[in-house]
Amino acid sequence: MAGPRTPLLKPREYFESKTPPLDFGRAVVAVAVVTLVLAAGVGGLLWTLTDQLDQQVTVDNPEHHPEWACEKYEDGGPFEDMSAPDGCDASVPEERQRPLGELIWEEFSWVPWAMLVFVPLIWLTEGVLLHLGSSFVGGEGRFTDTLTAAGWGMVPTVVRVLAVGAFLTYRFRTLSLPPDPEGAVQAMQASLTGLDLVSGAVMLVVVAWATYIRTYGLARARDLSVGNAAVVTVGLTLVGLLFEFV
Repeated sequence: MAGPRTPLLKPREYFESKTPPLDFGRAVVAVAVVTLVLAAGVGGLLWTLTDQLDQQVTVDNPEHHPEWACEKYEDGGPFEDMSAPDGCDASVPEERQRPLGELIWEEFSWVPWAMLVFVPLIWLTEGVLLHLGSSFVGGEGRFTDTLTAAGWGMVPTVVRVLAVGAFLTYRFRTLSLPPDPEGAVQAMQASLTGLDLVSGAVMLVVVAWATYIRTYGLARARDLSVGNAAVVTVGLTLVGLLFEFV
């Protein structure tokens, strides 16, 4: 009887049915899916947030030229024989109104794209830590096999992102915002009540699930007992939790 197609629900049966070298290609696909989902989730959440904030904020007008720059084109200036740029015209205001959400989007729109690099780096870092850690308990085997175990262990992260994203999207979409920017920001902050509880509860499930997958994967990848593999994977989990709460 064939083993499970993925280690997500039955990691012991899945990895016991495999003989190193493990299927590194499928782990790469799994990490690629995780990366795309996380990038799309962060981008969607950011868009949902900024789309709600249409309150107007006064900002400097980039089309307006400061007085000292315009003086160069006046009589006696070094460029008096040239026409002053349009930004020197008195009709161009020094400030203008822009939506708050638009400003926030411009400031943080790089974050979803950064996830496309950040997630694979996390995968590589976890793989290195698992490989080095397993070496101290007698582990032997290829680094790509360790990366395979680490890659499948990243898949549960998607559940946390989707759960937190759904919670925040619901809160933002049902939120009534005041017209002034400061009040809108305060209302947004107030809507986050309960997020820590939801995120924390989901995180505990995800962390336990990911450790479960990594433990059996590392045991097979590095030819270890499940107990020795657990020492390494639980240690990595505790380090991750430490950074989570610091």
